[in-house]
Amino acid sequence: MPQGQVPPPEPARTAVDVDVLRTLFLSPGDWIHRRVESVLMSPDGVTRRKVSLDVDLAAHDPWPADAAGRLLVPVTIQAKQPLRSFDAVCEGEPAPVLSTEDNGALAEALLRGLIPEQLPPAEAAVLAEQHVPAIVHVPELLVEDALDRFWAHCEHLRAVVHELIVLGRLPAEDAEDWDGDFALFTTVADQLARGFLLTFALPAELVGRRLVLKYAMDEQYAAGHRPRARDRLRHCWKPWVGRVGLHDLASCRSFHLELTVPAEVRLHEFTVLSAEDDRADTPAGPDRAVDRILAEDRTVRRWPGAVRGHLALRPTSRFDDAFCEMVILPARQGITAFASVAVCLITAVLLLVGLVAAVPDRVLGPGWQVPSAAASIVMSVVAVLLSWINRQPEHDLSVRVMRPLRYALNLEAFVMLMLAGAASVPFTPGAAGAYWALLLLLHVLSLVLVGRTWWVRRAVDRGRYTARARRHGP
Repeated sequence: MPQGQVPPPEPARTAVDVDVLRTLFLSPGDWIHRRVESVLMSPDGVTRRKVSLDVDLAAHDPWPADAAGRLLVPVTIQAKQPLRSFDAVCEGEPAPVLSTEDNGALAEALLRGLIPEQLPPAEAAVLAEQHVPAIVHVPELLVEDALDRFWAHCEHLRAVVHELIVLGRLPAEDAEDWDGDFALFTTVADQLARGFLLTFALPAELVGRRLVLKYAMDEQYAAGHRPRARDRLRHCWKPWVGRVGLHDLASCRSFHLELTVPAEVRLHEFTVLSAEDDRADTPAGPDRAVDRILAEDRTVRRWPGAVRGHLALRPTSRFDDAFCEMVILPARQGITAFASVAVCLITAVLLLVGLVAAVPDRVLGPGWQVPSAAASIVMSVVAVLLSWINRQPEHDLSVRVMRPLRYALNLEAFVMLMLAGAASVPFTPGAAGAYWALLLLLHVLSLVLVGRTWWVRRAVDRGRYTARARRHGP
């Protein structure tokens, strides 16, 4: 630093009452009355999540504040990932949120306040000074390695306390509470290792008021890994089932989720499910069984063109393990209608070509020659049109659902190119037979793909398929 220059001031650290912070975190339903999440999947591939919170700052007194006097409102645990196009609003005005460093300090304070009192002071100090900061500040890509070391140390702590219980050095009441206290600490530690506290920093004059806090961000919706070939064949005649993440489900008294899917697909089922504990980590993925349905939007089943679903539920536990599942079908309009009409028209064209090949004198007028350059040009233009329509941008969800129809359009574009070749190039009888056999095979495949789409739609509309049957199926 140049001589005479004044060093910049140190940033204000979060110095809060740990007991108050712990109470706020473990009992969010006391001060967050309503949480509304809106997930919008736009056709250009962007997923926008908007969250609105009805917060009562009069529910606790005093309210935690930082060294600058700002009220700290930890509204949720957000996954450790970049916040893209993030906006935070309080009562219609932009609101600041804590920085990464201050969020980490707040999470450390929370975890230190949850360390079980049954631990020996030396073990508790090691846990608070070494392992808590290690898992709170670990980067996203190193979370699993840090958690492996943390869980190994937790096994050591269990052994230490178990030895104290066996030797009778812990009071009976503390021994009874050990399992619950330690499970609470490890659960919160796992959450804060994988995410961070999204905390609003509000002016002190807002204390005692009831506010509406909002934040929004862009997300990368991933439809999941492609299944194995055996699973694709087994489920190819069933509708597509996807997931929507639930961010901190139980951080409120009343939870609402609104989902809007792209216009080229339709929403058939929209449910919140509670996962079975003994099967939650199995490789079955979306086929895993569930304990119960927490909430279900039945309206979308009665509305053939539904693109928006709404769910409402009242969480019962701060650590409910649940996920949201949706059954998606291709909409009747858009690519579905276009692919169906294209396949029918090309079928008519092939029948007409076959008729011309069988009795050319009764179909073609005098002076018309086959092969024909004009017919070849027309069919090439149709092929280019099909391929161009098939290149429209789509959301990842639509890509998965509409993939069979996209394949059908690609096949039909290739069929038209082959027809253009047949109309312009004379073949020998043997080459012509093989050429037409390949052309007809590709067309039949496209017919099967389009027929598969309509069969799945009719099967679902007639009640032959339910998501629960798929989850419990073989």
